[in-house]
Amino acid sequence: MMIFKKTFQVFSACNKILSPESMGKIWHVGARNVYRWGADPDYTEGLCRNPLDRLITTLERAQEIGREDVVEGVLSYIANLLGYDVSPKSESVKSDKQSSTLELMDVNSALGKIASQLQEFLEDEHLDSKEKESLVSSAAVLVRQAMELKDALASGKK
Repeated sequence: MMIFKKTFQVFSACNKILSPESMGKIWHVGARNVYRWGADPDYTEGLCRNPLDRLITTLERAQEIGREDVVEGVLSYIANLLGYDVSPKSESVKSDKQSSTLELMDVNSALGKIASQLQEFLEDEHLDSKEKESLVSSAAVLVRQAMELKDALASGKK
C-alpha cells in the first residue's frame, strides 16, 4: 500500500501509472492541468489546486459546522464504490453527551434501529442491495455511538 501525505502525491502517482493524457480525459481537463496537480508545490510556481484539495476543503467545512454525518457519508460512498470500508479513528471520536448514561441510550437506540430494520427487511427472507446499504449505514452509526460511549467512560462521565 502506498501512503500519501499530500494530495499532489496522489495525482503524481496516478500520472505515472495512467499518464497525464489519460487522467485529463477522466477529469475533462488538459494534460498540463493534471501534470500541475501532481507537481510538488514547494518546487513549482503557478500551481493550481487539485480536485482532491477542494474536496478536502469542502469536507473540512462540513466538519466545522458539525456535519460529521456528511463527511462520513462521502468517505463511505467513495470507499464502498472501490470495495473498501471507512471508520473514524477512535481517538478522533469524542462524546457529545454530558453523561455515559446518555451515550448508552444512543447506543441502545442505534442497536434498536438495526434490529427493527433487520426484522422488517427479512419479512420476505431476502435482503436487496438498498436494504443491505441501509443496514450497513445503521451499523456504522452504531459503531460511532459505541465509540462515543467509550470516550465518555474513559473521560469519567457518569
